[in-house]
Amino acid sequence: MKTIQLFTCGFLALTLTNCQDESVDTSTMDDYNSMANKTLKMSEKMKGHSVYVSSNNSGKLSVFDIQESLEMPSMKSLSLPYMDADGVEYDVNRDAIYQVNRSDKALVTLSHISQTMDGDEIMPTAMGPSTFENGRGSALYNNKVVVVDDVTPGKLVSYHVNEDVISDFRQYNVGFEVWDVHVNGKDLWAIEDVSSNLVYFKDFHNAKSGDLMYSAKVSIEGLIRTHGLDYDAMTDTMVLTDIGSAAVPDDGALVIINEFSNKFMAAMDSGIIPMEDQIRIEGDMTELGNPVDVAVSPAKQAIFVAERAQQKLLIFEMPVSSGNYAPMYSTSVPGASSVTIDF
Repeated sequence: MKTIQLFTCGFLALTLTNCQDESVDTSTMDDYNSMANKTLKMSEKMKGHSVYVSSNNSGKLSVFDIQESLEMPSMKSLSLPYMDADGVEYDVNRDAIYQVNRSDKALVTLSHISQTMDGDEIMPTAMGPSTFENGRGSALYNNKVVVVDDVTPGKLVSYHVNEDVISDFRQYNVGFEVWDVHVNGKDLWAIEDVSSNLVYFKDFHNAKSGDLMYSAKVSIEGLIRTHGLDYDAMTDTMVLTDIGSAAVPDDGALVIINEFSNKFMAAMDSGIIPMEDQIRIEGDMTELGNPVDVAVSPAKQAIFVAERAQQKLLIFEMPVSSGNYAPMYSTSVPGASSVTIDF
């Protein structure tokens, strides 16, 4: 064993009764379109074929290679010098993983990740300041990583990141318990923990440290308690997880919302995205109990799930209608807590 050092989303011209006074304009449309075009032009060589899964009890980072097959990926297990980890992000420009190290309450960098072999022990090449207490989900944006601090009331912490240095950037008080986040362009989406609510922050990229007021909040009808989210801007697809009751190991679900921009805007009046605007994967065949994180790949027509109750990585074919679908791939990942992809 060796040791290695290692949304078309401009739609949100909206105001809600509980929004901040600043109006939301449509000028971000050009930013999103520009971002989507850049993504489309990304060299195929830069795109990867790996799925990364954190664990909160094993001291391992699991890496699955799906290049040959979604149904039979190869897998390697990398040892970490800490046991408890959550949010995980891949930086294609640096071939690095940024991971929420809950054991030491710090964000860390794991470098040269594509060069690792099964069984390798990875030592972080950078560790940030300990500025969160209960780190959960994370998101990578513009050489920064924002980490959820799931305390009461909730906080977000943003860091400057690279292979060698992680430094504190900004800290935000969001006023509600938060579990996961997703950054899209200049904006941020957040999961309100212990609820069915999806929260939107306009111009998060420009927000200063301190109290951060949300721009909009909607409830997802039929969802009991959401934890993970992922959004694909090019296809305008939002995917949310529903852990149901945290104490019940087989009542989880996935919620897929196509044409999300229009549906979110339509929810302004009622504050609810109704069941008829959703596709749901749920039932005894799904192996979903407490799906705590999710990554979506419309290009692969697949959804990747960190399933904590069953302690598994699950891969589902992208559904076109609601149903009780078995995953196309299911494998044990002890302590599965977060998932990301590099494609």
